[in-house]
Amino acid sequence: MLQSAPVTIDPKAIIGVSWLAFFVAWFIAMTIYGGGGRRTTAGSIGLRVLLLTGAYLAVRYGDSVRPFRELTDGVAMAGAVLCVVGLLFAVWARVALGRSWGMPMTLPEDPELVTSGPYRLVRHPIYTGLSLMLMGTSLVYPVAVAPCAIAIVYSAFAARREERDMQQRFPEAYPEYRKRSKFLVPFLF
Repeated sequence: MLQSAPVTIDPKAIIGVSWLAFFVAWFIAMTIYGGGGRRTTAGSIGLRVLLLTGAYLAVRYGDSVRPFRELTDGVAMAGAVLCVVGLLFAVWARVALGRSWGMPMTLPEDPELVTSGPYRLVRHPIYTGLSLMLMGTSLVYPVAVAPCAIAIVYSAFAARREERDMQQRFPEAYPEYRKRSKFLVPFLF
């Protein structure tokens, strides 16, 4: 009788494929829906480049620098699952936004207030999804904790700023929407 070798799932491969899928999905969405409005400063571009560079270096060289002990397989797999869940949530949100999407802290030309799909649960589901992806990445690559934490703080800052913009654009509808949805964490916050 032939015995098959046990199937092993590599959490590091899942993280890499998830981030690749994220960027491919964003490229496809930009091709289909457009890139959104523009209100970007040199500082915000520099911060994004710094965060992207930090995340790349953390993942690329994460195996050679071990600030913490080797993580258990279970923790790494939990991180991979968290990353995939975040990816799916962020992509769902991007598709739900369609042409109303814009780069963080930009003003799309003619946005509509989207309150369906993941926007029923939270007002900033793309940031929620990205934060889950970043937390999952940090569980697999502990050296990524610092750049991921900075990116999550940046996401919360950007979400607060976008809240002010949406309040100005939709002075009647947005306060009502805020009452029935959470900020970033479904059912909690």
